[in-house]
Amino acid sequence: MPSIDQLDADEVRDALALLGLDDPGSTHTARRLLREQLIAPGMVADLVSRAEDVTAEVFRTVAIDGAASVEDLIGRGWAGRGRLPAPLDWLQRRALVIVGDEGLVHATDEARHGYATLTFDLPPAEDVDVDALEEPPPEPTAPLLIEEARTVVIAPTQAALDRAAAVPGAALRTVADTVAISSRPPLVVQSALESAGAEVSAAHGITVSEREMTLPGAEEEAVGPRAIRQLVSRALQEQRQLRLEYFASSRGGQATERVVDPWAFEDDLLRGYCHLRSAERAFAVDRIGRARLLATAVSHRPE
Repeated sequence: MPSIDQLDADEVRDALALLGLDDPGSTHTARRLLREQLIAPGMVADLVSRAEDVTAEVFRTVAIDGAASVEDLIGRGWAGRGRLPAPLDWLQRRALVIVGDEGLVHATDEARHGYATLTFDLPPAEDVDVDALEEPPPEPTAPLLIEEARTVVIAPTQAALDRAAAVPGAALRTVADTVAISSRPPLVVQSALESAGAEVSAAHGITVSEREMTLPGAEEEAVGPRAIRQLVSRALQEQRQLRLEYFASSRGGQATERVVDPWAFEDDLLRGYCHLRSAERAFAVDRIGRARLLATAVSHRPE
């Protein structure tokens, strides 16, 4: 089956760079590091959740249903040479898919394994021999720590919580057998867990609406093109700044963070004043990995 062993040294190093990892120098070490990243529970699911909707759907198709032609996946042909066309190139550059000898697009073994590792099927309850339990160890003496928590996740079983805590995008920290907390907003945690395959009940969670303010003046985050579009519309309506995690094509796909004063939003293109570049810039929605609606008002307006 196709695997990252079929990638050359440059492709492996490029994939590591896009995953935010430094080049270890040795090709063998780089390949091992890339493999470890892809098979880590929740890593691939979190990575795919940051991709454009079409890209994420393509990966799920080849990971679950098997190899397919470029035309079947995105509705257009491919010459069979060089890089795959967008949006498949996003997956190919991160070693999530590879083209087989027969010309079909496969999910790499490592990516498929990493995507399937994290499941949320609850195991049956097991009988526990209470008499066999050991005495709990004495509580360690240590100073009390106070940390910010914006989201509380309650799971039906400890096993379910362990799987949820393995999702990187949720940033969960276990505080009890079935309770975990995260410093990230409820919407971000919910999106990360659902992308990993969890069934989430968020009756009391914060939702992003382009029609009304959920929490006036409060900061909110969005991931995924659909939620980002709603948040950008909110920013324009309320004249508030945005903080973007943006993957610029001119820098090899590396992400930069920047504060933007939104001016206009049309055809999935946000135009506004970029405080990082101190100039007007345009941002494509499909290159925004994460957006945060800030409490601060815009400070620059179009001339």
